[in-house]
Amino acid sequence: MSIEVGGTFGISFVWRDKTERWHADRMGAKKKLGSSVMCWGMIGYGWKGPFHVWDPETEEEKQEAESEILRINTEMEEEAEKANAIWRDSAEWATLRLQELATAQIQCQAEKNGAPKKKVDQIGRRKKFKGEKLKRGEHIRGVDAWRYVKHVAIPLMWPECHCQLQQNPDFVLMEDGASAHTASYTSREREKQGVPNLDWVSNSPDFDPIERMWTLLKRRIQRRRASERVTTVTDMKLVLQEEWEKITVEEINCEIDKLATIVTRCLAVNGGNNFHA
Repeated sequence: MSIEVGGTFGISFVWRDKTERWHADRMGAKKKLGSSVMCWGMIGYGWKGPFHVWDPETEEEKQEAESEILRINTEMEEEAEKANAIWRDSAEWATLRLQELATAQIQCQAEKNGAPKKKVDQIGRRKKFKGEKLKRGEHIRGVDAWRYVKHVAIPLMWPECHCQLQQNPDFVLMEDGASAHTASYTSREREKQGVPNLDWVSNSPDFDPIERMWTLLKRRIQRRRASERVTTVTDMKLVLQEEWEKITVEEINCEIDKLATIVTRCLAVNGGNNFHA
C-alpha cells in the first residue's frame, strides 16, 4: 500500500449550487502528489502477520544489488546449462531427434520433387531450459522483485508461511498482481521455499482481504490528521506502525468472512463489478 504524506483519503465534498459550478472558490482543490510512504502487511484468518514500511533504497544498497544480481544470473545460466545437458541424454530428446531426422528426410525428398525449401526445426540445438535473467525494475514505480524478495519475502513472509504450513497443511499464500509478486525471480525463489501460491484473479481487488485492511488503515490515519500534524515521512511511518498494531484479529476475520458473500454477488452479475459487499 502507498499513502501520501499530508494528503487526504477519500472524497472531498464542496458545497455549491448549480450556478456556482465553475466559481473558483467552489471547486475542489487540486495539488501535485507529494511524498508518499509504502508499506506491506500480511494477514490470515485468526492471525495477523508481520508488517513492513519501506525505506528509499540507498546507493550502497543499489551497488550491493548489482553485485548480487550478477552472481544470481550467472548461477541461473549454469543451472540451465546443466539441466539442458541432462535433457539431451534423456529418452525424450532422443525421440524428438528421430522425429526431426524423419521430417528432414521427407522435406529433402519433397524439395527434390520441386517443393519450395522449408527450414526444419533442429532439435539438437534447442534449449528446453532457459535461465531468465533477473533485472531491476527501472521503470516500475515502487518496489521491484529484488527488493521484495530481499527485504520482505526472506526475512518476514516466508518464515510466516512456514509457520502457518506447520499449523495448517492446506495453507496457501495469496498475493496480488503486483509485478514484484509475479516476477519469475520471485516465483523461482518461492518454489525453492516450498510455499504454495494462489493464482491471482485479474482485476479483482475485492477478493483480497488485505485491501480492506488498507482501507481501514487509511481511514484511521485520516481521523488522526484532523487532530495531529502528520506532515513528514518520519511521522507517517510511525503512524502506520501504530495503526497496524491496533488492527485486531476480529477485524481481520470479519473481512475474510465477507469473501463468500463477495464471490456469490460477483458470480450473480457474471463476473462484473456491479456489486457491493
